Amino acid sequence: MKKQINWGILGAGRIADKFCTALVSTPRACLYAVASRDMKKGKAFANKFNASVYYDNYLSLVNDPNIDVIYIATPHVFHFEQAMLCLQHNKSVLCEKPMTMSFSQTQELIKLAQKNNLFLMEGMWTACMPFIQKIKEIIAKDIIGSVQYVQADFGFSTPFDADSRLFNKALGGGSILDVGVYPISLATLLLGKPSSIKSLSKLAHNGIDEYANIILHYTNDATAQLFSAVTVQTPIEANIIGTKGKIKVDSPWYMATDFSVILHDGTFKSYSIPHPTNGFEYEIMEVMHCLENNLTESALVPHQQTLIVSQVMDELLKQAGVDYTIP
Repeated sequence: MKKQINWGILGAGRIADKFCTALVSTPRACLYAVASRDMKKGKAFANKFNASVYYDNYLSLVNDPNIDVIYIATPHVFHFEQAMLCLQHNKSVLCEKPMTMSFSQTQELIKLAQKNNLFLMEGMWTACMPFIQKIKEIIAKDIIGSVQYVQADFGFSTPFDADSRLFNKALGGGSILDVGVYPISLATLLLGKPSSIKSLSKLAHNGIDEYANIILHYTNDATAQLFSAVTVQTPIEANIIGTKGKIKVDSPWYMATDFSVILHDGTFKSYSIPHPTNGFEYEIMEVMHCLENNLTESALVPHQQTLIVSQVMDELLKQAGVDYTIP
């Protein structure tokens, strides 16, 4: 019988709440501990999800010998420092997307994880979902032919608030890092590393990107057209177009349950794969599978994919003129 895996949660905000809603429903997953610098918030979170322990500091969490893996659920500007802390204390890590603020930071984390023989994965939950696995299978079987074009958007409209995490430069605000990571990850998953990157962005007065219009080109002449925004509502749909037909993923595509395959010969087939809870369960099960099999990286969200996405975002931010002064 496979053993129970004890999870530690670093951060007790909105994303951690959604994650733990799935975690407590996942077989053999135990929410053992939560850490928040706000003691009252951490205690309330632990009580809500029946965690055994709660801490008011992150060092106590990473030093707890009963924890098998830590999920980092804080704003992305803090990911590098906190993931380093976990890895330095011999803890495996699932780090919410984006893994860090820069390609160099992502490289450093991966190198340390490899050196210490520890599991490390970016929390790109979309890549672990069944609809993505089915789409990959359809493409591998050449049902839609060679993929020539990927279109994906993720934009929502929020009033500008300089103090909000979305718009605060000190907290890594802006569309590329917050939601652009999703369409970029999809394009990377399907097409690999782009040979050229072009983008047009709109900057707010404080220097963060409100939106980014992105075109990626690949050595096989395939292209991806992507869009991210925090001040513009978009359809949040994805289309994958091949030489024989296309796959249309319903909104919101990044956590889809439904998609359709439409071929040039008129063949139409729809798919529906409901989530047992909220979609985070697949990511949780993938991490547990990797830990149980002594793997240091996931085949669904491999380090190389995370590095490509991080490198693309670096270039997009450079072209936009967004500088977070991250080394």
